[in-house]
Amino acid sequence: MIMEITARVNELIQKGKTFCLATVIASDSTDIAAGQKAIVLDNGPIESELGDGQLSLAVKALALEAINGNKRGLVEIKPGVHVFFDLISPELKLIVCGAGHIAIPLSRFARDVGFRVTVLDDRDDFAHPSRFPGCEVLAADFAVTLRDLNLNHSTFVVVITRGHEHDADCLKEILKKETAYIGLIGSRRRVRFVLEMLQKQGIAQERLQDVFTPIGTPIGAESPAEIALSIIAELVCVRRKGSQQARTLRDAVGIDP
Repeated sequence: MIMEITARVNELIQKGKTFCLATVIASDSTDIAAGQKAIVLDNGPIESELGDGQLSLAVKALALEAINGNKRGLVEIKPGVHVFFDLISPELKLIVCGAGHIAIPLSRFARDVGFRVTVLDDRDDFAHPSRFPGCEVLAADFAVTLRDLNLNHSTFVVVITRGHEHDADCLKEILKKETAYIGLIGSRRRVRFVLEMLQKQGIAQERLQDVFTPIGTPIGAESPAEIALSIIAELVCVRRKGSQQARTLRDAVGIDP
């Protein structure tokens, strides 16, 4: 059982999932032994239940409180039974596809709010570490690199390349995986052209609707720094409040259909 729990924990971390690991630290009960563990995911399911149904329900409720409140702690869930609730939240990653003028303030702002940033571009002079201090910088082909990167539920991806062909190459690879956020920069005409191209290549319309575009929270941004700020605002909103809240902000000014 311990090996199964360990394997499952490693699997969830690899997938970028947030979850709570509940461990019985001490127990005077015959129904539950010290050392038993259960996993509760952020969307509610409990795995490897502890004790009887009522006890498992109590563990689940406290685990969800730990996740929602971003708190760890030891709780006596019934007389003599102490459970430690450990919150495991993956490191948030931002992949910036395109190392142009917007990418510089974007990567800086993203690091300031807690993202681990990777900047990708196929131009060596643009994808240079000196332009992006504190970031991983990859000078390589967009599609090949994205195919090999571990994009998961803790990964945010921003596509700000120099042309629609590169946009399409990036999105084709990104949309094959489950990520926290996908944003695409560009005029309405350019964006529509890219999305129509991808639909003709077999990507479902429902999946294309997951792309945030035009990118960023609508604040009237014009300069590269302002555009970067609007993108970061949208990333933070998705991280803290979820995609639906971010789209509600866009709907309010008529950006999303």
